[in-house]
Amino acid sequence: MLPPAHGPDQPDDPTVSDLGYRLARRFWRQGLASEASLVLLQHAFDTIGQNRVIAQTMATNAGARGVMERIGMRYVRTYFPDWDEPLPGADHGEVEYEMTRQMWHAR
Repeated sequence: MLPPAHGPDQPDDPTVSDLGYRLARRFWRQGLASEASLVLLQHAFDTIGQNRVIAQTMATNAGARGVMERIGMRYVRTYFPDWDEPLPGADHGEVEYEMTRQMWHAR
């Protein structure tokens, strides 16, 4: 069952991790986010023993969504959090992607 559609999935389950990264603009489009994310996923599943890794970004962030899709993460949902000071594009919502241990080992 998915969590409510109004907020992020931040479970109390210690076998679930959140994948995130930030790169200075001069390093975009060089494959660094994809390469680093794959190493982090491998560590999460093969070393730590996580069952699921999630990643979230603004729905309008095509670059981050592209990374999530390139590394094999699957779209889960779009949700609409309440922001005190929303960024431009926030009205399109946030998206969540996931990679499960089963997905990781099947790739």
